[in-house]
Amino acid sequence: MKKEALRIVNAAIKAADPYENTKRILEDLSVYEEINVIALGKAAVPMAQAAEDVFGGRIKRGLLVTKYQHSEGFSSPFFEIIEASHPVSDENSELAAEKGLEIARELTEKDCLIVLISGGGSALFEKSRVSFSLQREITEKLLKRGADIRSINAIRKRLSSVKGGRLSEAAYPARVISVALSDVLSNDKSVIASGPTVPDSESEEFIREALASFLPEYERSLDDTLFCSQSGKINDGGYYFAGDINILCEAAGEKARELGYTVFHGRRDISGEASKEAVSLIKSIPRRQGKCCYIFGGETVVNIKGTGKGGRNQEMALSAAIEIKGRKNIAFISVGSDGTDGPTDAAGGFSDGNTYERIKSAGLSPENELMNNNSYYALKNAGDLIITGPTGTNVNDITVILTDYD
Repeated sequence: MKKEALRIVNAAIKAADPYENTKRILEDLSVYEEINVIALGKAAVPMAQAAEDVFGGRIKRGLLVTKYQHSEGFSSPFFEIIEASHPVSDENSELAAEKGLEIARELTEKDCLIVLISGGGSALFEKSRVSFSLQREITEKLLKRGADIRSINAIRKRLSSVKGGRLSEAAYPARVISVALSDVLSNDKSVIASGPTVPDSESEEFIREALASFLPEYERSLDDTLFCSQSGKINDGGYYFAGDINILCEAAGEKARELGYTVFHGRRDISGEASKEAVSLIKSIPRRQGKCCYIFGGETVVNIKGTGKGGRNQEMALSAAIEIKGRKNIAFISVGSDGTDGPTDAAGGFSDGNTYERIKSAGLSPENELMNNNSYYALKNAGDLIITGPTGTNVNDITVILTDYD
């Protein structure tokens, strides 16, 4: 079942590669004689490659911004490449944003700027309106306190010189065309990479609620920065989607059917606390005869209370291992489509009825490791980490449960 689970997940990730969809969209825009391209996010390389293959020498200036080790093997005469930190920005994130603003500010009404957007762009491409150290501190606290992506981005874009449409404002009067690979469950354009080309639509009420929930110590000190008016103009040339969670889940279903499974599609908006969501999903599965595959999508959160190492998908897999210990004919796998789960080299984790005992045989307590947020170490000792390396895509996470009951 582990081999089949891996085949299902790998097929899903392959189908979510943004290159072909990005290329198809850009081919319809090929009327422009001269363009500028900024590609930012974890999928910046395949999206930039699509732009190069469509436009070639018509690219006047190109900037590619992605996560460390995500541009290995890619070189281009048209793109300056900057690798930066994720999920918390670093000096290269700031350098990338400065370069992007420089490109944007040089444009005129005769120019076109194409912005290729994918998940991770919020951290990778950032020029903050507060001090760099404060911006990092705020982001780290939001992540550790289990803030959802909407709350995180609502706050970060109000603190930014490039988010919330400010990159498009800098490019005005040039036309700005956006192509996005969505890692946001609602496909909200203003949330994906914190909306560098889309005006900020979050209400003051929502931002104040997010502050009260996750950053109460900053409620007063950030008022002037968070709630200043935004009045810049944008020349919107259109916003196109190159992929989302639906592509990931549908492709998983196709592969599962090829392998002889009856497929059941579940929720694609899983967003709660990782360990609890795993248990809830398992309990929702009925006992059906034959090979059954249950597919879910989303992006959970982890409320970090321990000192261990892991990520949301590994946390789900470890929690699942405890829930299904000793059970036969059931397997659980959860993977981040970008190939990176939390601050680790793993994409996610697997568990079956024997994972619990494999962890115990290594001298560890699965329950204690879960409490310490140490899912990486626990699953590594069980041989159940899933490591894919950077995948070139980023459309949320996929969770698959397989059963084969008599």
